[in-house]
Amino acid sequence: MVAKHRKPSVVEFNKLLGAIVRMKHYAIAVSMYSQMELLGVSYDIYSFNILINCFCQLGYIDFGSSVLGKMMKVGVQPDVVTLSTLINGLCKRSKISEALSLFDEMMEKGYRPNLIVYTTVLNGLCKTGNTDRALRFLRMMEERGFKPNIVAYSTVIDCFCKKGLLSEAFDLFSKMKVKGIRPNIVIYNCLIHGVCKLGQQKEATRLLNEMILLMQ
Repeated sequence: MVAKHRKPSVVEFNKLLGAIVRMKHYAIAVSMYSQMELLGVSYDIYSFNILINCFCQLGYIDFGSSVLGKMMKVGVQPDVVTLSTLINGLCKRSKISEALSLFDEMMEKGYRPNLIVYTTVLNGLCKTGNTDRALRFLRMMEERGFKPNIVAYSTVIDCFCKKGLLSEAFDLFSKMKVKGIRPNIVIYNCLIHGVCKLGQQKEATRLLNEMILLMQ
């Protein structure tokens, strides 16, 4: 029966897969790939990226990595989206060492990570308590021509505050302001919560008043 119908193109399949993924039906999207193979439809870079994303969303990072290997085997070169998706999946599963290795590999092969990739790795480092590495990574972003945004700074400052490293948090807070980045309510809340935990009520009040003035 299949032979009587026109074989759908990879573009048509990709549109269908994209729609399924937008509804977050990742397992259904994965099952569609067997249909593509049955119909003899070859994957393209977009198809592979969707499949990797689905595996990462489902928590099957190893399967996502195996798809990367399959891509290389059939001659489809991964792009920034491919590697970024895997890095994000690894960070979400707290596999920071693997994420950093893939990030380094990405750089060595000439791929230019975007700000989202940098922020994802930074967030992963902070979530696993790697404050020193997070700060070094933040500096590396600047050295490579990426200006860390407010999200990047708030991520590291929050990490410092949660570990009671208020001196480091305020130092980074000051450097951020010198660079012209306007602090937001998230950063102030991190700092206020941090000083309150140490019983520094006067400092908490000062920060609160400063935040109110800034937000007016």
